[in-house]
Amino acid sequence: MASMVEKGVSLRRRLRTHISLLNRSLAGLRLYQWLWLLLCVIGALVVVTPRVLAQPVIYYATAEVRFAVERYGAIYELVAPERSGLDIAVADAQEAVRQAALARGDVRYGRPDYRVDMLPQAPGQLFVRGVAPSPAEAQALANRAAEELVRQIRAAGGREILRNMLGWELWLALEPQGRVAPTPFDTLLREIIRTQAFPMSREPEPFADERTLADLPREELLDLTRALEVRYDLWRFAINTRNATLDALCSSSGLSSTATREAALVNCAATDARAASELAERDRAITRQRVITATLNYLVANHAAGFDPDAPSAAQRIVAATPTAPEPRYIPHLIALATLVGLTLGFTGVALDRSVGLTAKAREIWAYRELIRNLILRDLRARYKGSALGYLWTQLAPLGMMLVYVLVFSLLLPSGLAMFPVFIIVALLPWNYTAEAIMGGTRSIIDNAALIKKVYFPREVLPLVTVGSSLLNFLLSLPVMFLVMAVVQLLTIGRLNGSWTFAYLPVLIIIQTLFLVGMALLLGSAAVFFRDVVHLIGIVMNIWFFLTPVIYPLGVFGDGLAVRIVRWLNPMASLIEFYREILYGNAVPVGMIPTPALPALSSVLRVGVTAGVVLVIGYWVFQRVSRRFGEEI
Repeated sequence: MASMVEKGVSLRRRLRTHISLLNRSLAGLRLYQWLWLLLCVIGALVVVTPRVLAQPVIYYATAEVRFAVERYGAIYELVAPERSGLDIAVADAQEAVRQAALARGDVRYGRPDYRVDMLPQAPGQLFVRGVAPSPAEAQALANRAAEELVRQIRAAGGREILRNMLGWELWLALEPQGRVAPTPFDTLLREIIRTQAFPMSREPEPFADERTLADLPREELLDLTRALEVRYDLWRFAINTRNATLDALCSSSGLSSTATREAALVNCAATDARAASELAERDRAITRQRVITATLNYLVANHAAGFDPDAPSAAQRIVAATPTAPEPRYIPHLIALATLVGLTLGFTGVALDRSVGLTAKAREIWAYRELIRNLILRDLRARYKGSALGYLWTQLAPLGMMLVYVLVFSLLLPSGLAMFPVFIIVALLPWNYTAEAIMGGTRSIIDNAALIKKVYFPREVLPLVTVGSSLLNFLLSLPVMFLVMAVVQLLTIGRLNGSWTFAYLPVLIIIQTLFLVGMALLLGSAAVFFRDVVHLIGIVMNIWFFLTPVIYPLGVFGDGLAVRIVRWLNPMASLIEFYREILYGNAVPVGMIPTPALPALSSVLRVGVTAGVVLVIGYWVFQRVSRRFGEEI
């Protein structure tokens, strides 16, 4: 017994010695403040360095697209809210390039180091920039995308020409003295009408002015042919998508023989209503594609309407030169900037410490660490008290919610996203952590009124316990997330698709936890004086959920002003995107493989600064009003 007392005395003596050493002044700052500065710099470098060093070596090659504004000027008109015909042509060109890459078995398209940027310049001019890891690939990508954009611009003009020609055929069909001997092209146009092989946003109507192939100027003939080529590609994409859906429904992807596969699909359709519907739609698409193919073949064979994107004409491509050097990565500059940010945060902490005594408060909270641990364990025990499964509910609850969303968005409202269960669960778990921490943090003070009135302890402990309990619950639910990811990947692509970006997960958890601590301190304080906050927070959380891309990709709304406002004013929107980016990848349609990547450095720093600001504001408010808690509750 005496030896234990001596050891305790010795331990306390050593602890006082260490504290005295940390409080020693050195060049105007205390030693622990220097250590804090060092920690901030190291932390900033840990966050930034992997992203900076992971920057791929990329080359830029720029092609140019020029078109006559007097001929295609209508393409700048809005055809939907905040969406012009040119926006649609650019999006269609991007999709065509992506589909062509997939057809070659190249799944890289869309990655930061393998993409195409289409940049409008003056009216009638666009730069098409290919980004790739080698000069030849960048040049080929830019030229291929520019060619496709020329095709799309011409097709935009050709669709109206085709509408008028189809309208003329409808007029002839209504006239009793209609043409007795239609030309071969007339027959093809009538077949397009009969099979609805060229759907339009506005259906053709009878058109009294005669429009025949012989009357078309050369430029209009080329536009008409390009419109048919684009429609051919769209039918091909639709057929491929329906074939992929049929393979998933009927387990026919492993059948190499076309006849065997078709027989398997027919047998499957006989017993599965959804497969029968998909098969019927696919067969109609094949019939329509054949009609378009026949019409194209006629124009190319009889009117030399082939496609030469580089020939001087109303719409043409200027090919890209081969890049000679990669784009600079600015590694030293970015690391220096990260160091500066770390120092700024460090000195901010030092200034805050000198003004409100953060170190003394941290030592006080540390002295109550056993209380914090016991309260967290009490919360977990109370949460699962009386349940047969206990801890397993941390695994089953998110799994059940994921299954609900998968059922709704896969069967009732099909999303078309690849590996949808993974897409959902990697966002749902962080959101559950947020909702649980904020709801509990709001009530953390008023729910412990009896404890506050009876015992002295730092009041900050209560919001910290709530966030700590939610954090522990979140960490305990991560195994089920990785299990779902593994199962879905094995069933979908037959292998695990892990990535080293998973190692970035702790960084995101730390940023989110700092943000939630600040929110818990702020809302917990507010709830003591304004009890309506407790009732209001439930409504706010429901609204917040739908403003956060948990069940949908934020990119589906484009990158307009509204989306940028959501990202800037809603830190959880960015955090959910970060989790999804490092664990799942970009949202891609069924048939593609999402590729995880690191989030943009500027975005992570922005959210990190936001979390720090929220934490400082929450703590400042808490400190100002905590002395009045006993009176108010």
